[in-house]
Amino acid sequence: MLLELKRELPKKSGAVPSRLYVDGVFFGYGLENRGYMFPDGQYNLWARTSPSFGTNKVYIDVPNRTNIMFHGGNKAFDGDTETKGCVLIASQRDGETIKGDLSNKLFDTVDAAGRGGEPVGLVVTTPAKRYIAIGLVVALGAGAYLLTRKHKK
Repeated sequence: MLLELKRELPKKSGAVPSRLYVDGVFFGYGLENRGYMFPDGQYNLWARTSPSFGTNKVYIDVPNRTNIMFHGGNKAFDGDTETKGCVLIASQRDGETIKGDLSNKLFDTVDAAGRGGEPVGLVVTTPAKRYIAIGLVVALGAGAYLLTRKHKK
């Protein structure tokens, strides 16, 4: 099973909205605290009961951090007590506020795949990085074109 967390360009500085897909099908909306975002990349996920909260959650480990949860909440602003480095997951979003906790449904989905022996992975992407890369390629291509045109005269 492959989950994709596709971050969107934030409208304000405190939170980063995203969309979560499971095997290419839209699952729900995500929200992260910008100050604690983990790097884009590929990660393994697992479902387990939280020792701190006693609830079933989906977890991810990233470079230099462990036990990041996907859980419910409403806001992810800097200084907010709802999340520091976790991903809030919900069924509805209005700007930088979400509602309709989907963390139990996500747990059930990931847990069922894991019990069935299916590996569960997560791919995280941030569009701003893609736009920078595309802009760089376009700029280099335009520069090369101009250089070749100059030498043909």
